[in-house]
This record gives sequence, C-alpha cells and structure tokens, in this order.
Amino acid sequence: MLASAGATAMLVSLVVLPATDAMATSNAVAPAAAGVPARVTPQQSVPTLDAPGIARTVTYNPDSGTRRHFSRITVQAPPHTRITRLEPNCDGWTCPVSIAADGKSATADLPSNNWIWIYPFLVDVIADDDAPLTGGTYSGTFSLDGDTQPLTVNISPGTQGAISAFMTNAPNNGGASVAFVLPGSNAAQSGLQVGDVITAVAGQSTPTVSDVNDAIDGRRAGMRVPVTINRGGQTINLQLRLD
Repeated sequence: MLASAGATAMLVSLVVLPATDAMATSNAVAPAAAGVPARVTPQQSVPTLDAPGIARTVTYNPDSGTRRHFSRITVQAPPHTRITRLEPNCDGWTCPVSIAADGKSATADLPSNNWIWIYPFLVDVIADDDAPLTGGTYSGTFSLDGDTQPLTVNISPGTQGAISAFMTNAPNNGGASVAFVLPGSNAAQSGLQVGDVITAVAGQSTPTVSDVNDAIDGRRAGMRVPVTINRGGQTINLQLRLD
C-alpha cells in the first residue's frame, strides 16, 4: 500500500512539498530527492512454479522511504513465465497498472508527487505451459524509479508428455493413423478419435508415427499442442492436451 506523505511525513519530520503545474502534467519519472535514494528491497522468497500450474506471488517489502516525485514500477517477467498481476497497493488514490498482452512485462504509475512506500508491492507470475521440461531457475527484473532487483522463480521439472493413443503409419507417409484412444485420457477429452490421421503437430509435418513422437519430445504433460488431423477427408485442428 502507498500512503500520501501528508501527516505521515510530518511524523518523520519531513516537509510535505506542494505539487507544481510541471509535476501535475509531467509523465517523466524524476530522480529521488537528495538524501532519499530510490531503492528496492530484494524479493522476500523465490516461488516454485509448476508448468502447467497456478500463479504465485513475489513480494517486495517497503523501505519506508519518501519519494518526492512521480514514480513508475517496471517489471520484466523471468523467461518462460508471464505476469498475471501487478499490485502497487495504493491507498486512497489511483495507480494505473498495465500488463502486456503476452504477460512478459508490466508497469504501474504512482501519480503522487510526495509519497511514502509503507506496504508491499506484489507481482503474480505463472509458468508457461511449454517451459523447459528440465525446469530451472530464471530471473527477470523489478524496478522502481530505475532502481532494480531481480525477480526470480524456480520452475519445477516436468513429465514428458504423451498422446494416449495407439497409432500406425498411414499409407504413403500420409500421417499417423489412430487405431485406439484411451478412454478418459486427455487425448480423448481433446477430441481425438479412432480413424483420425494426425498430419501435423505444432505446425510440424508428421508423415509417420515416429514424426509424431519427435514433435512432442520435450513437451510437458498437461500442455496443449495444436494438432492437425484428417477425419474422413476433412482437415480439423485440435488443441490436444498431452497425457
């Protein structure tokens, strides 16, 4: 939460500066006032993300410093993750938040020209479904007024995905013909049927069963993969969730 530095600033013997016309109209981020350096505390803990999985929160605790200028938070997501929420916890005034359509970056503008950082800033991050199968530790950045700390997450190792179906090679390298689909499997629920012929996976041509296996190699169980099939002479595209 952000607090206006009115009465609170008086308690810590700081003078409240009135806004000027230039401050009210400027969108630029000014440097910190003399004696009050902009600084961001390190994140409180490193979350572990599953892929696929739910978002986890990264917390940056306040430094109780006073900023006598308009400020901006800028966040870059770690590789293989997306930002789903940026919460500046403003108290009594509006702080516009913008998250990129792909979730790879976010900003929040703090429009007060005199404020004290007294409550945490929060960032929710989710792992991409196609994160590396081996998992790992990845870092982005969290910046306030140009002062930057890492935004670090762990991504759990995954399980190799599979299509729960028995397939044979179609004639003339025409694709992978589906002879059986495991009832109740992700493949079945995604719409794969006996008699379908898989001709492409994730845009990669699959003239044989071996090519289908190669196309899903390294992809996590649970992720959705675009699959092109021939069904009775008709081309159909499925979003097939791997088992």
